[in-house]
Amino acid sequence: DEALKNAEMTMEEIDAIAVTEGPGLIGALLVGVASAKALAFSYQKPLIPVHHIAGHIYANNLIQPLQFPLMALIVSGGHTELIYMEDHLNFEIIGETRDDAVGEAYDKVARTIGLPYPGGPEVDRLAEIGQDNLNFPRVWLEKDSYDFSFSGLKSAVINTLHNKRQKNEEIIPEDVATSFQ
Repeated sequence: DEALKNAEMTMEEIDAIAVTEGPGLIGALLVGVASAKALAFSYQKPLIPVHHIAGHIYANNLIQPLQFPLMALIVSGGHTELIYMEDHLNFEIIGETRDDAVGEAYDKVARTIGLPYPGGPEVDRLAEIGQDNLNFPRVWLEKDSYDFSFSGLKSAVINTLHNKRQKNEEIIPEDVATSFQ
């Protein structure tokens, strides 16, 4: 209702209902698909399933046309992927996270330094004014791979802060954010 109100439209003016079908968190996907099916059925509109990651990539087309070939970096709450596209709908995963997604790492680090959820925007804001003075591990893996690993970085931040708290050492959230980022 809020989206329709903001767009100054009615459901009768909508041509179709699009819904993310995956990948993602199963609970959120089930709720979204059930709601979309109900809307589509109620208003006799076509239902269009959308691949979550493709949706992220093609959203850029709203700003400027995609130019192929291209490389897309997907950084979404539960996904971190590097995707090569030779042409439309031609996806090749070049690199991905082998464990935690970057969004999860951001949220955990934010919580550890007392920032609100979602943590990404707050960590980014603090990172602009902090100092890179904490030695955290890098997130990419071996030399010939484009895969990422954020669990070691996340653990290093948590362990560093835990050790500093035990020693009553000052923790400067801005420096943690900058070093993490």
